[in-house]
Amino acid sequence: ERSGAGRASVRGGGVTIDIDQRPDGTSLRAVAPGVELDLDVPLPEGHESLGVVVPWGPRRFQYTVKDVGRPVRGRIRLESGEYAVSETDSFAVLDHGRGKWPYSITWNWAAGSGHGRAIQLGGKWTDGTGMTENALFVDGRLHKIGDELAWSYDRTDWLRPWRITGSRVEVEFHPFHEKVARTNLGVVGSETHQCFGHFSGRARTDDGTWVDLDGLVGWAEEARNRW
Repeated sequence: ERSGAGRASVRGGGVTIDIDQRPDGTSLRAVAPGVELDLDVPLPEGHESLGVVVPWGPRRFQYTVKDVGRPVRGRIRLESGEYAVSETDSFAVLDHGRGKWPYSITWNWAAGSGHGRAIQLGGKWTDGTGMTENALFVDGRLHKIGDELAWSYDRTDWLRPWRITGSRVEVEFHPFHEKVARTNLGVVGSETHQCFGHFSGRARTDDGTWVDLDGLVGWAEEARNRW
């Protein structure tokens, strides 16, 4: 019920997921056919996250917390073997949401991290509400970006470069892998294209300083949902 506290869990269809949130961090354990995860996501002192309430009307809203650039360590076990997850070359993003979505909604989401810098960028679903979910993080400190951003990408070739721009954001995203998820049950359906890749460009802090984002690793996605 509260971001950063308590347990969230699910069991069904051969899948078990437990997310335990503590004052000093979050643990994630998951088991599914062919895969097992055991990860710890510490919460560094002074680390900040972005919480936004997006209003669609007096009785409909979505509250989201995007917690980007967290360290993570642990292991992933696949049928091919066990792999270590190290804080030196990995990062975690926690996404907490509460509210009631419209029946049909489309969003963009991008996040990247590396070397004490992280970005959180969103679009479409917040357009026209007066709120955004855009932020730059430098050494764990949040610099809120209130502008709506322009997203440019090729829906016929998702692996072409993406551009995300605004008065404080000049970002290009270069994908190296596309993950596609589709569900079509008539009234209910979804389609998500999530591309993983490298960022280049820059973003501006609250005091006007431009921060280099070259080399950040993460993803950019488009999701269309009917629910």
